[in-house]
Amino acid sequence: MTRTVLVALAATTLLAHVAYAADLPVKAPPPPPAPVYTWTGCYIGGNIGWAQVNSRFRSDGVHFVDGKSDKWFDGVIDNGHVSADGFAGGGQIGCDYQFNSNWLIGIRGLVDVASFSGDHISPVLWDDTFHTRSRWFGTITGRLGYLITPTFLIYAEGGWGFVQQRFNVIDTAHVLVNNVDNSGSANGADVGVGFEWMFTQGWSLWAEWDHIFLNNRTFAFTFNDSRCYCTGTVSESIRRDFDKVLVGINWRFGAPAAAVRAAY
Repeated sequence: MTRTVLVALAATTLLAHVAYAADLPVKAPPPPPAPVYTWTGCYIGGNIGWAQVNSRFRSDGVHFVDGKSDKWFDGVIDNGHVSADGFAGGGQIGCDYQFNSNWLIGIRGLVDVASFSGDHISPVLWDDTFHTRSRWFGTITGRLGYLITPTFLIYAEGGWGFVQQRFNVIDTAHVLVNNVDNSGSANGADVGVGFEWMFTQGWSLWAEWDHIFLNNRTFAFTFNDSRCYCTGTVSESIRRDFDKVLVGINWRFGAPAAAVRAAY
């Protein structure tokens, strides 16, 4: 009899513990760790946008011969300017290093194709039209950025830019002895600002504006105009400035292994 009572008491105690445990609230599993984004590494990507080259022409001197006199005008004559703009697109490659949590330094190379041209009729040289055409441009820049959030970067950049520009002087009256046809790469200092958003580890979107201070160039051409029985030589200088606004996407690789593991 005593054994029966003890067994019954043990069973009752066990059932009470089971019922109590069932009434306890179930603890939710701990949330996954927040992603850890790192900007250290390299990237490659593409971009599209708009670019413009502004060219200003200036006659630095005119040697004028009309059969009766031989004169040299060394005064500066403003021949006006022409702007040409259009679509641009290409690619970029670079590397970044993130330090002190919120700061970033990097280097990047960019090359874009472009096809835009412009014409300007000289206000002082008879029947002369200045024609410019650009086919591509590129930059090599370093940048310094600050992370407003772990995924949003603002930055300033500086370096060197190159623009392929073809330049012609076209004379509609066919009085030029040598029409100028100058092709080559202009270059100069490049500065810009932009922002970049890493929407997931390994991928980012960016937008920026740049200005390239292209080097000036001086050339000479001669004319022989039967209308005034005169010949002459013109020394012409061209000053150019280049602007571009681009948006792009980067695929990032080479991030430290520990940071990549922590992001998943």
